Amino acid sequence: MKRLVRIGIVSMAAAVVLFAAFHYMRAQGEGPSSVVKAPHAFSAPLTVGPPSKPVSHDLQTTYFTQGLCVDIPETAGEFVAVDNPTTFKCWFPKGCTLEIEQSMQVGGVTHVSNAWGPVVQLDGVYLQYSPLVGETPTDGYYVLGTSNQSILVTRGTHTVQSFVSSWYGLHVYNYHINYRVYVP
Repeated sequence: MKRLVRIGIVSMAAAVVLFAAFHYMRAQGEGPSSVVKAPHAFSAPLTVGPPSKPVSHDLQTTYFTQGLCVDIPETAGEFVAVDNPTTFKCWFPKGCTLEIEQSMQVGGVTHVSNAWGPVVQLDGVYLQYSPLVGETPTDGYYVLGTSNQSILVTRGTHTVQSFVSSWYGLHVYNYHINYRVYVP
């Protein structure tokens, strides 16, 4: 129980810091270039349909990864690893749900229309849906972008890793990524 409380406190503190950093960086920008624009998709969009019904899940494991300074080259569409691979085990016979929550502060470039987004690789395969979070500011400042997605995984051992891609390169100033494994 103490561990869950500690994880909750750390998660809330990280959220507050990232929220404050986003608004600080946005306030430092000049004009609309510092505002994250509407998301698009690198690949095929998710299937549109009726909303799913909520299903109760129990948290099995959480993995936190964070760091500073990752340079993304000026090669359009190239995926560059942000963190190291994380291996986890789903022990539930019917499979588990993997939730991936990525927060990245990016920028440091002056290209116009430099769209960027996080990408997830699971067991060596890039997930089909990887949202474009927005564009980097043209004034060299940084913006904070987040992505949250989940995927069902089968029973067994799996490896997940986060990547980032942009059209004209960028600098990842810092990142915080959570991988959570849930069982139904």
